[in-house]
Amino acid sequence: MDVFSFAKKMLKREFNKCISYSIVLLVALIISFIFTDFIDNPLLIENDPVIGAGTFREMSIPLSKGLPFIVIALCWVMILYASNYYLSSQTDSFALLLISGGNIIDVAKFVLWQVAIMFIGIVPVALLLGTGILKLIYMFMFSYLGIDVVYKIPITTYINVLLSLVPILMAICVAVAGFSHRNTLQVLLGRAEANKKVKIKKHNKSSLIYIVIYLWSISLVFFQKHQLTAYIFPAAVGVISIYGLFKRTIPKIIQMWKNKGGLEKEHLYISLSNYVVSLQGTIIFSMLMLVLVCGLIPVLISQDKITNEYITGLISYIVMAILIVVGIVYKFIDNMMIRKNEFVCLNRIGYTKKEIKKIIRQEVIIYYCTIIFLPLPLVLSIGTRYIMNNDLTVLKLMILIAIYIIPIILSIFVTYNLYLKFMIKKENQAV
Repeated sequence: MDVFSFAKKMLKREFNKCISYSIVLLVALIISFIFTDFIDNPLLIENDPVIGAGTFREMSIPLSKGLPFIVIALCWVMILYASNYYLSSQTDSFALLLISGGNIIDVAKFVLWQVAIMFIGIVPVALLLGTGILKLIYMFMFSYLGIDVVYKIPITTYINVLLSLVPILMAICVAVAGFSHRNTLQVLLGRAEANKKVKIKKHNKSSLIYIVIYLWSISLVFFQKHQLTAYIFPAAVGVISIYGLFKRTIPKIIQMWKNKGGLEKEHLYISLSNYVVSLQGTIIFSMLMLVLVCGLIPVLISQDKITNEYITGLISYIVMAILIVVGIVYKFIDNMMIRKNEFVCLNRIGYTKKEIKKIIRQEVIIYYCTIIFLPLPLVLSIGTRYIMNNDLTVLKLMILIAIYIIPIILSIFVTYNLYLKFMIKKENQAV
């Protein structure tokens, strides 16, 4: 079989999926281009010293270099996750290649051709749009900062972005080739049976200690001497305790509630069970969001609001929040596909479409409310200390929190609609 011709044919057949995947690639490449230039821009480098206390000595936190690098890394992760999500729907194509006498090299070629064709069309558009958007950003930034200069984007920015695509393409091809090598044709043709189930282990009552640790992290904020680095330790303790809440405490509480007869409504128990599975399945992105909120908001609060570092940090914070939320949605939907047969079974035993929608809606709302509200007490307590010391206004704190909350609220609607799109269709097909 001619792998190149087969790849083009499947691209035409899966045009709608290609469009959604291409949009993610386009956005990720534009963001990567913008922040690559942020790193190389000498006008944005401003090493504001942050004075520590106790064990902390004077140190320099160059936000204009550190945060853009993190944003670029998140863009790469988003491309890999989007590629995994897109290519996981191409398992039938992989199976056809293997049935036709192909091998894992042919599968890798198939993926390489498909992704390369899309990249050839997307990369020039991303660079053009990125150039225009970057000029607009600099126009507002330089005006705000009082910088009067004509800045030209260096050619090295374009070269660095193009070079960064090479390892990404290689990683995608190697991952898919390994996937097809590990799995049989039966698995490729029926991927649902091959997905690993998320196991929830039983934990003893010591798992409830994470609630105490979280409350302790909040109390630490009010007992620290107000310094720019004073809240690093409480924030770190808070993040660790929230990880324990996600991993152990929340599943344990739901299990105890069920054993004591608190979950009499079956649909609520199904929603909470799926919520725990989703929470543990997306824990990496959830923790990234919590680290962002608990770590970066205090850093931004401590910065001088009229410096290059603050503006670069604020833009990085906004973009990282959006990227991580998109990653959460992708991972949530990917984990949801593992459970697609569950809703088919619910339909067969008599659950109506209205009841299934209610189960899905409860799971999605509870999940995202957890992501929103768990870190809020810690962030508000740190912000309160800065407000009490006249280093921050209530309005600016609310703006920083809104930047975090608004994308998550929007993702509730996106996730819910995608959930319904996949699950209700599966039920109809089964019926």
